[in-house]
Amino acid sequence: MPQVNFTNTALNLTRGSVGFYVTAMAPGEILKFARVSRVSEDLIQGFQRTLEVSRAKKIASYITEGHVLPGAIILSAQKSLDIEFDEDTSKISFPIVEGSFLVIDGQHRLYGSHLAELAGQENIKLPVCILSNLNLTKEVEYFIDINSNQKGVPKTLRIELTKFIAEPDSIDQIRLQLFEDLNAEEDSPLHTKLSAIQRAPGYLSHVPFEIALNKTLATSPLKDFSYDHKKKLIKNYLIGVVKNLAEIGHERKLTQSAFFQAIFRVYDKACDQALMFGQKYSAEAFSIVFECLQNLDFEDRHTGTNEEAIAKLAEDISHLLDIQYKTKTPNDLF
Repeated sequence: MPQVNFTNTALNLTRGSVGFYVTAMAPGEILKFARVSRVSEDLIQGFQRTLEVSRAKKIASYITEGHVLPGAIILSAQKSLDIEFDEDTSKISFPIVEGSFLVIDGQHRLYGSHLAELAGQENIKLPVCILSNLNLTKEVEYFIDINSNQKGVPKTLRIELTKFIAEPDSIDQIRLQLFEDLNAEEDSPLHTKLSAIQRAPGYLSHVPFEIALNKTLATSPLKDFSYDHKKKLIKNYLIGVVKNLAEIGHERKLTQSAFFQAIFRVYDKACDQALMFGQKYSAEAFSIVFECLQNLDFEDRHTGTNEEAIAKLAEDISHLLDIQYKTKTPNDLF
């Protein structure tokens, strides 16, 4: 079959190496060659939010009522696509190839307007910005820049996207790798309990994980360890915590945001005591250290999730660690 091209009047706003064209298209035209890359479908390459059908339907109703959508759909042409622009006629032209464009911004406007189109609304045209010569890192950067000041981009998604632009061996890169490994490895207390894309009971998201781990990774002893030793220490630390939580039927506390943050606020003190009681950062040593958690009043005293509640919980855990240390006999310490 002969190649079919899209051709339309456009503005050429190219700057430097990034191609930049502005034109107008019908939603159905865009969907012939554009795709959306979503984190929920592809954690390696995806970076868009999950499509909210209810939001798309609201947009469709908005159009059906006679409104226009002034916001542009932003597309990134993929590497193999040949875009031509005729300066004499101001016409842009490119072959219509399925999946040859990535939607960087405007997926809900695109699908909502397409629903209106399917419902019989005629002559719907959307402003479209076409970018070319972007690699994946640049596509992610544009997505973050466009959406960071708009409501609706979850912070956990922005953290997940950091993996595409984090410097090697940076705290961000190390923490993101830990998030992935601690979720995937069966000997981890957080195995299958970390979620990059949702907040739900029983799951810990990027946000409390980042708050809890960033300071810990920046200070000794963790900052001086290899990645494998960092991961091993954190696993042992959490094994000691969850073992004692299980003794009192509160193992689910480990994935509660407030508790997870609070337990890492006593990290320095707990590590010092692990060396005292076990002479190493072993799971057994941390199990001894966190025996004090069995005396924590979860039901009446610690139920909040705000900063005040987290600080109070950390303060009480720290106090229990102090009491436990003082009550150990010399034989426990030497």
